[in-house]
Amino acid sequence: MISVNCLSDRLFELLDGNRLDEKQHEAFVLQTVSDDGWPHAAMISVGEIIALSRTEIRIALWKNTATAANIRRRGKVQFMAWWKGAAHYVKLQCEPLPSLKESEYDRDRFACRIVSVKEDVAKYADLTSGVRIQLHSPEEVLNRWEKTRKELKR
Repeated sequence: MISVNCLSDRLFELLDGNRLDEKQHEAFVLQTVSDDGWPHAAMISVGEIIALSRTEIRIALWKNTATAANIRRRGKVQFMAWWKGAAHYVKLQCEPLPSLKESEYDRDRFACRIVSVKEDVAKYADLTSGVRIQLHSPEEVLNRWEKTRKELKR
């Protein structure tokens, strides 16, 4: 297992905001800590997260979710992704971003700094998949994701 404090080339490629149509089946787990101290897991899609650089990530969550409340309260998140044969565990320190009044989709947005990244690869086996999704209305969702990711860059 390799541990660093920035995204690898392969993980940055996944989160760079490009080619959403090719990545539309990728989903990830976002872990926070709830008010009662227990881990809280939530799913996040490739259209709700973007890497602005190898050390800065932005996240958009639906308004008023338990995950958003946990991030506001503690500011700590672990993001898990599976991509190109490796499992990636990314610890983030997050701060809320201001709401965008002209936004079409009302989201809680967060600016996150990477604290650590662990890339887990087995020498004896290939990781062939992680969380995968099938969109019901790909054109509609990809359009929403494009708008969300553009707003995350602001």
